Amino acid sequence: MQELMDKNDCNELHIQYDKESGCTFIIALNTSYGEKGNGGTRMLNYVSVEEGIKDATKLVNVMTKKCVMIGKKYNDGYSGGKGVIVGNPATQKTPEMLRRFGKFVQTLNGRFQTGTDMNINLKDIEYMAEKSDFIDGLEVGLGDTAIPTAFGVLLAMKELCKWKYGSDSLKGKVVAVQGVGSVGRDLVRRLVKERAEVIATDVNAKILQSVKEEFGIKTVSPEEIYSVKCDIFSPNASGGILTKENIEKLNCDLVIGAANNPLADGLHSVMKLKEKGIIYASDYVINIGGVFLSMCEVQGKAFEKNSETLFEASERIVSEETSRT
Repeated sequence: MQELMDKNDCNELHIQYDKESGCTFIIALNTSYGEKGNGGTRMLNYVSVEEGIKDATKLVNVMTKKCVMIGKKYNDGYSGGKGVIVGNPATQKTPEMLRRFGKFVQTLNGRFQTGTDMNINLKDIEYMAEKSDFIDGLEVGLGDTAIPTAFGVLLAMKELCKWKYGSDSLKGKVVAVQGVGSVGRDLVRRLVKERAEVIATDVNAKILQSVKEEFGIKTVSPEEIYSVKCDIFSPNASGGILTKENIEKLNCDLVIGAANNPLADGLHSVMKLKEKGIIYASDYVINIGGVFLSMCEVQGKAFEKNSETLFEASERIVSEETSRT
């Protein structure tokens, strides 16, 4: 456990078993870069609590990198944090369980600020907020963190298309979108508006069909998405999907997406992509929009709850950092 925490710059781990639901609550923090942690909460049916802890600590690492990218001028002393609920969202996610997770967050007295992530939506965090003062991304605040996250991914696509193809236009560009949850769906909306050709997939067939009908896009099975011939492959779901085997299947020029930790083998995955002539945009740079919104909402005074300022600052950071890729 200590080795796992050291490797991922996670110096605090808080765990609570929720007997009523059978779920395990995990909060992981890095309080060395900043004095408190910020990051969304996800719920997944991990094979074990240990796997949930492993995911939480790895996510703290990437969340801390985002805080460094945002810079202390904006982040108000925040460092990386992550909430994980080990449980089946289809059967164990209830309002009562979410309220108890909110109480768990409250016990840290503001040292952990959280919001939406995989399988935790805007309605879910409303339940959490009934028991905690430290829930962000609420509709009464600056809103869904998925929107600025998708905005940052789109900015990175335009920036790297300008570098690769000589123009930042996405018109006619083929983009393979893996995952059409909150972030992926908004990204699809933006891509369609830019007149890109979108091919999407999701493990949830019902959600995928809904996005297909709403935006008139092409869809493929989750297994097919890696080999789709495209300009941009955009992972927006689970981490660790860029394995050696999946990289071999890729038929694209650029990998640009919102998924945290998509590289299965870290720098080895980057080198494998490079061998194929594929440019990878660092996830912790281009997907900072969500955590940035959280910080804006918490600080209030610094951004005057002005989402336009948030988007302008995000655009500056993403554009500057992406141009160095």
